[in-house]
Amino acid sequence: MNGIKKWTRDIIVGKDNYIESYCEYKQAMLSGQYALIGILVITFYIIENFIIHDLGPLIVFLPALALLSLSIFLHRQGQHCRANYFLLPTVNITVYLLASSESPNTGAMIMFIPATLAAFAVFGYKRRDLSLLFTAFTFILFSLAYFFEFNLLPMRNYTPDEVMLSNVINFTVALITTVMTVYLLIEINHHNALELVTKNKQLQKTNTELDRFVYSTSHDLRAPLASLLGLINITRDSENVSEIKNYLIMMKDRVSHLDKFIRDITDYSRNNRLGVEKKRINLHAMAYEIWENLKYSSDALGIQFEVEIPETLYIETDPNRLKIVLSNLISNSVRYHDSRKAVRFIRLRHQENGNVFYLRVEDNGQGINPEYQTKIFDMFFRANEHSSGSGLGLYIVKETIANLSGSIHLDSAPQVGSTFTVRLPASKVAVEV
Repeated sequence: MNGIKKWTRDIIVGKDNYIESYCEYKQAMLSGQYALIGILVITFYIIENFIIHDLGPLIVFLPALALLSLSIFLHRQGQHCRANYFLLPTVNITVYLLASSESPNTGAMIMFIPATLAAFAVFGYKRRDLSLLFTAFTFILFSLAYFFEFNLLPMRNYTPDEVMLSNVINFTVALITTVMTVYLLIEINHHNALELVTKNKQLQKTNTELDRFVYSTSHDLRAPLASLLGLINITRDSENVSEIKNYLIMMKDRVSHLDKFIRDITDYSRNNRLGVEKKRINLHAMAYEIWENLKYSSDALGIQFEVEIPETLYIETDPNRLKIVLSNLISNSVRYHDSRKAVRFIRLRHQENGNVFYLRVEDNGQGINPEYQTKIFDMFFRANEHSSGSGLGLYIVKETIANLSGSIHLDSAPQVGSTFTVRLPASKVAVEV
């Protein structure tokens, strides 16, 4: 079934012709399917007329075949509205010419109904003026065929068996096209309803996070500033050089904390605002570049940093976002190391599995209690009440990885350590020789 859908799509819109709107794509597909059905039905009638030696309708059928084929060609060129300008008049005029040249008992008149529905389906609500225009055109042709004895083709008289066959064919074609049209409208409404529900949930999530963000940000920005002001007042009244140096160190810690918090906010804003830009990245080099900025801090002293990723391994992804992810995970491993252990390490590993690339950041630090492991990726959540972090780091990691179409998983045990596994699409993973 999927193969048939892909084949039909390639015939109608082409392999490389991208349509941004889901509704426009479905409307283009339906319009092309109308044209294909019209071509098949006309071909059947041509064969039938050859069998019964009635070649008169060929003057209608051959131009109709050419115009319906032109409609499909225009769809493939991305000119979907223009394709409909050829499709709908061709269908209506063909039905009119046939219906006006034979008895109403053949059921040809019923074909005006799907032609009317087609006008609303292929143009949609945005171009409803065109839908109404083509509906009026269809009604005028129906009135001419039904109420006036005027026809461009000679009248054709059918036997009772031929009338019954025409009724069956016309009813079947009308039923199929009507069902296709109604199904399209139901599907589009269902898709729009699901999209509305999804956007509503995202909006609720955004509003909740915004409320928490404003509250927590104002608190976390004011706290170090208030502490800094207090230390400045104490330092101003002190004359002891040793005490002043200690106060200056404490001031530096507060400023560093404030700087880290502001950088987290910047990363959060950048991740939500900027599009994904893929480039070729050397993971080994990026990991050591991050470590160079961390290894001289007091927390990092004595920690072994091990990168078990080949120096020649390259992947294609967004470098800024991947650096945010790695920086947060490595700095967390540094911040929550276990100073009681003789050997402390942070280890980076990778694994490839088909179209998936795994990056693991392991440490033997403090670990995370099981009751906190499902909450650590929440905004402003701190598993440790003595934490000096902003509570934004892992939340930013999760959101950043989501923008890269990936995911993250945690394995951790208290006093044993933690392993964060980042799962990313394997986009052009390569090893250079």
